[in-house]
Amino acid sequence: METVTLNIVDYIKKINKVEVMLEEIKQGFLYFDKELQESIKRGEKDIEEGKVTICKTEEDLDKFFASI
Repeated sequence: METVTLNIVDYIKKINKVEVMLEEIKQGFLYFDKELQESIKRGEKDIEEGKVTICKTEEDLDKFFASI
């Protein structure tokens, strides 16, 4: 096995780059999670207000698509 010597400054720079990438991923996930939660709330509100069509069978689905 080969031994690799790393300069501590270079190693810290690599760690900082990874931290930046992980923060970007975290922010993207938080945005996605916020959007998802808002979408779920809108869907639940639509259900409560009866603004949905429930299709339990393929025939129900065919009828629904035929009606729009």
